[in-house]
Amino acid sequence: MRNLTKELRIAISNGKTDEVILLLEQGAPMIIEHFVLATQMELYDVLKLFLDRGWDINTDVDKLIPSALVYTFHDMTLLTWFLDHGADPNKRCQMRDCTPLSYAIVEAPFGIIELLFRYGGSIDRGQLLHYAAMRECSDNLEVLKFVYDKSPEVGAMKVNKLLDEDCPQDFAMNFRAGLGTPLHYAALTGSLDCVKFLVEKGGNPLIRDPYGRTALSLAIYKGNDLVAQFLQDLIKAPVSKQEATGHSNVGIAV
Repeated sequence: MRNLTKELRIAISNGKTDEVILLLEQGAPMIIEHFVLATQMELYDVLKLFLDRGWDINTDVDKLIPSALVYTFHDMTLLTWFLDHGADPNKRCQMRDCTPLSYAIVEAPFGIIELLFRYGGSIDRGQLLHYAAMRECSDNLEVLKFVYDKSPEVGAMKVNKLLDEDCPQDFAMNFRAGLGTPLHYAALTGSLDCVKFLVEKGGNPLIRDPYGRTALSLAIYKGNDLVAQFLQDLIKAPVSKQEATGHSNVGIAV
């Protein structure tokens, strides 16, 4: 018995559009793995064949990846093609409020991030301040400031929130992962500049994650000595940032 699914995968892998057309006409199923493969290979003809047959460009890849849009960030032309064909930069994944724009904020080139915003990317979706704090690229401070400055009001509301905290259902499902504030994630990456920026914006180093860990705890654990020293000095300050924001009653777990 023929395995049309396997044959279609092979045809896509070989870039044989004519064979793809024939197999689709013979009833080969369209599945997300095939669409992702065509995306990664930049096979525009195959992608268009899927869309012409009713494929939803915003189909979930899995529980954590919201759509195939996240596989386009290496190429501006491919990304633009997806956006022009209805790809949604704000589509959340199944597990939490994490969008293609969230993925871009973590690791995509800055120009890709700007383009996603021009195509409707929303600062109100995707917990972008948290994901900006996770960024390890050399431009992480630039991206963090860019995200914060998109809406300082939103940034001020999010700076001391744990990841997923605004959605109780997501938080209950994911809290065992050790969900943190933006400051937790910046401390993990070891970016002293990002840590200082978040503190300047009201980030509280005394807040604990679900496992009782503070940003200082994580900086020490990761061996990020400059960040750890900065946070230790901040906590020891006579008039602390935390007292000014009304969080001085939060215990320190190191």
